[in-house]
Amino acid sequence: MLRSVSRVGLIGLVAMAVGPQGLHGESPREKIRVLIVTGGHDFEREAFFELFRLLPDVTFTEVRHPDAHKRFAPAAGAEAESDQVADDFDVIVLYDLWQDISEQAKKDFVSLLRRGKGLLALHHCIASYQKWPEYEKIIGAKYHVPGLSDEPPSSFKHGCEMKIHVAEPDHPVVAGIKDFTIHDEAYLRMRFSPDVKPLLTTDHPDNDPAIAWARRYGNARVAYIQLGHDSKAYGNESYRTLVGNAIRWVACRSPEAKPDKDGFVSLFDGKTLDGWVLMGEPDGFFVKDGVIRSEGRQGRWLRLVRQYSDFVLKLEWRVAENGNSGVFLRAGEGAQPWLGGIEVQITNAPRDDLHCTGSLYGVVAPNPRPDESADKWHAFEIRCEGPRIAVAVDGVGVVNADCSTIDALKSKARRGYIGLQDSHARKGCWIEYRNIRLKDLASTAPRVKDAERGSE
Repeated sequence: MLRSVSRVGLIGLVAMAVGPQGLHGESPREKIRVLIVTGGHDFEREAFFELFRLLPDVTFTEVRHPDAHKRFAPAAGAEAESDQVADDFDVIVLYDLWQDISEQAKKDFVSLLRRGKGLLALHHCIASYQKWPEYEKIIGAKYHVPGLSDEPPSSFKHGCEMKIHVAEPDHPVVAGIKDFTIHDEAYLRMRFSPDVKPLLTTDHPDNDPAIAWARRYGNARVAYIQLGHDSKAYGNESYRTLVGNAIRWVACRSPEAKPDKDGFVSLFDGKTLDGWVLMGEPDGFFVKDGVIRSEGRQGRWLRLVRQYSDFVLKLEWRVAENGNSGVFLRAGEGAQPWLGGIEVQITNAPRDDLHCTGSLYGVVAPNPRPDESADKWHAFEIRCEGPRIAVAVDGVGVVNADCSTIDALKSKARRGYIGLQDSHARKGCWIEYRNIRLKDLASTAPRVKDAERGSE
């Protein structure tokens, strides 16, 4: 039932960490970090969170209203050092029913989505923020609550046996799911955005046809699943698969690739940007003919979904005449990754040695200076290990720098995002990337030591 709990009754509740901290010795940071927002609506807590505990690649934290909105603020806005904010997570899951939201909280939430934070909206959260029109644009639909909406009210009916049809079987959110029946709550007479394309539908008379969909808002992937009223739904195997798929999709996580014989994992499947988060204009990067391409539209940069410390990165790139781009190492999440991280430059415009291809931009010049020919595939091999960064271009080592001895680099982070820069020299310039592979030295090093000791 859609039933609001008073704000007064929730004052004093604090955020609760209820997720597992890793299985079989796995590090939680390798998992998808999920922030679950609750409050304003009763639910079967233990059964609901068991749904997430059963996802082996997910770790989660709950935050309840009225404390939730402060977590949307940047880290500097946290009220205590121990507070985790949404920037510390890969995905936000909404399972709340709440109306009060400040103008600052609205700005913070929209900012998160424009920066690519994944969002999964579940069940009754479709009725939140009735007086905030942008929320409907984010989710893709609106449940009209009597007395709070100017439209004729929507309706709910619980205890329905609903037959669910998979409308878009090729979409990753519904992968492995066939038509199924679920005992759940029906919603009727909602308003839908014109661009909503249902992934799941139903013909139940007390429900609108659309049951679930996936879309974009800014740079964020957004999925909404109407299902999920109580334990009868949480325990449905198709529903569990659906939630897990949706979390992975909004987090831009591609299926886990297996390392090759040399320990390298492919970071680009040649078809999609799964595994990457766009930090700029939504059309700034795209996949064409098996490569990642940017055409000078100020896409800013494309970063991996997780951070790395020590690694070997191999990739190939091709740039237009007078092009200007680069590869970011150990960067932060902000709009200027070259400030917190390090940029390995890509260009063929007339530049000095400190700003030419292969340089640690503006700080360390390559020696020898590599081939910078336009419209030709070149290869980088970049090794980051502790304070040392080595760069090879087309198989020739050009940089071997100890950052701890260089004033401009010694304070740089030793862990961060790997990113690809757009082509931003001028209109008409472009950059392409392919064959992107990575060997995570931080994760392989302990296993090597165990092998030396004769452990399994």
